[in-house]
Formats: sequence, structure tokens, C-alpha cells
Amino acid sequence: MRLLKPALIIALATFTLAGCKDGQSSTRDQGAQEQETIMQRAVRKHPTPQPTNFQTREAVVEWMKRMDNPDSTFYVYLMGNNGQQLGYYVAQTRPISACTFLTPPDRLVHGEWGQGYGDFVVQAPALDGVYAGGGCNSYFFFDAATDAYIEIQGLNFFVADQPLSIEADPIRVSTQ
Repeated sequence: MRLLKPALIIALATFTLAGCKDGQSSTRDQGAQEQETIMQRAVRKHPTPQPTNFQTREAVVEWMKRMDNPDSTFYVYLMGNNGQQLGYYVAQTRPISACTFLTPPDRLVHGEWGQGYGDFVVQAPALDGVYAGGGCNSYFFFDAATDAYIEIQGLNFFVADQPLSIEADPIRVSTQ
């Protein structure tokens, strides 16, 4: 009798929990089946196209080839907030975000951290030995003629790999 009472309690709890789980499972299964049925109807009505030209991929491949060409130059046109052309630079590369790094900006810390346990992602130091922070709203490049470092912030700009027919003067770097 002593063993029978705990066994009955365990059996009753198991059946009760199994019943709840089955109810939840059947509702989830029903929802998943409804989603599948709707998706099958959607695909029948509008089948997924099977591309043959892959133009987006072709454009990305061409972009990568141009970015990988060390002899390329880029025309960086600067505009004021009113849309007026301020001028342009001829750059060795396209403008690069100042938040582009050679190493990961974060690192994973294992174990106890503060009052909790587990793994945490924390900011990693940059290669210059300091922690970078702040906004990533600046871009840099090097002037094609003088190799001068140029950083632009807060300006609207666009880039072309050929000069455009717009009224803008080149911005010259002083060679003093």
C-alpha cells in the first residue's frame, strides 16, 4: 500500500501532463497543417519562378571584379543637404565605412561574468589598442592623385567608377 500510493500519484500526474501536452501538440500540429495547406495553395496559384539568366548574380560578380581591380578609380561626388553639388574626389577605392574592421568587433566570453553564468558577447578592442564606439556615419578613401587620406561625414555622396556629366568641380588636395 505504501508503494501503491506514490505510484498512483505519479501515474495520475503523467496522464494529466500527457493530456495537456497532447492538447497543445494537436493545436500546434493543426496550425502547422493549416500553414502548409495555405502555402501549397499559394505555390499552385503563383509557382516559384525558375530563373535562367541570374542577372543579380551576374551584377554582383561584375561588382566584385571591379572592386578587386587595383587599377580602378572611383569618382566620389559630394552634395550638400540642399542637393547642390559641392564637388568630387577621384579616389583609389570606393568610400569605405569607418566601421569596417579587419578583426571581429565583438568577442565571446565564456563562464561567469558579473552575477550570471554562461557565454556573453562583449566589445573587442580594435587593432589600434582602443575600443571603437560611436556612430558609423563616416567613410574614408585615399585620393588617387596624392594618396591623401580623406574622410567624409554628414554629407550626401554618391560614387561612380567613371566620371559623370554633371556640373561639379574636382576637389584638389594641396601638395604643399
